[in-house]
Amino acid sequence: MVRKLRTDKVNGIVTLEITKNDLRNIIDSVDNMIDRQKRNLLEHLPSDEEDRRRLDDYNALKEDFVKLLEILV
Repeated sequence: MVRKLRTDKVNGIVTLEITKNDLRNIIDSVDNMIDRQKRNLLEHLPSDEEDRRRLDDYNALKEDFVKLLEILV
């Protein structure tokens, strides 16, 4: 279960408390987003810069969540 701890509207930051299982579910969801974006890039060659950047953003997000999960384990 996700619980909001703090919100900083000025800086656009939300601090959340989540379980390890929720974090794994988020990582799985980001994996699915990555796979979908890769398929989209392959289906629409040549791909544009925005689509490649979105894939890079998803990969970076996944790496950040995996690092957080490694801290818990």
